[in-house]
Amino acid sequence: MSKYEPLREHLARRDDVVWAAKLNEVEEIIGSTLPKSAREHRTWWANSGGSLVHQNAWLDAGWRVERTDLMRDVIVFRRLRIGGTVAGTASRVERTARSPQKVAEKRLAKEMLSLRQPATVTLRSEWTTLGDVQRTPCSNAAIPQEGGVLRFASLNDDEVVTVIVATLAVQKAYRSLRMEMKGLENDTDSPVGRDLCQKTGIDPKAPIECDVVKSGNAWLLTDGRGRKANLDDQSECYLVAQLLYLQEVQSGRKATLLLR
Repeated sequence: MSKYEPLREHLARRDDVVWAAKLNEVEEIIGSTLPKSAREHRTWWANSGGSLVHQNAWLDAGWRVERTDLMRDVIVFRRLRIGGTVAGTASRVERTARSPQKVAEKRLAKEMLSLRQPATVTLRSEWTTLGDVQRTPCSNAAIPQEGGVLRFASLNDDEVVTVIVATLAVQKAYRSLRMEMKGLENDTDSPVGRDLCQKTGIDPKAPIECDVVKSGNAWLLTDGRGRKANLDDQSECYLVAQLLYLQEVQSGRKATLLLR
């Protein structure tokens, strides 16, 4: 008999749909310690089956691993079948007909176990250097017209201060600052230049360095799964800017966040 047979039996006896198990709980159930790879590699908890007896334990019981959080020693199992049927089909319809309100309450409470698991959101980004704002013209090919995140940096009493700007029109935002610094009338509809000079610690007469995170240079990762951020979408552009702002603050710099 496989040492993981107790795990199969345990899962087969459970009545719930989701089980967020600590690794030490799994070890108590099987009566022995898990291999080192189970604590270090997410692939150990895949749902491949075949000759992998430990995976067959939960697959044969009608469950699958939905999510792994090895940083917190948590594995989330989800039921696939109840009594030989897909969970949530015939058996659930029958129960709902008897007491729809109670079934809904019970199901929601169980689903919340999974929803309340800790989540980690990580940002990977690459800055493109634009250089000194006074010397870099608005026509510079590195300045995108679409959405992105700008970072302006200057010295204030020998201290570096930064401003993170989220905008759906990078070139307009950059041009509005150039116009403000030169004392010219702003011919764009962007308030970035005015706000940056009036609401932050940056002196428009001092040298100001600028960097930009362009579309395609930012990735959002949630629990190990990632995708490129859409900086033309206002909510995602703002999220990226907020994460970059937090990075500035955690680095000890005086920073300001502008969402435009």
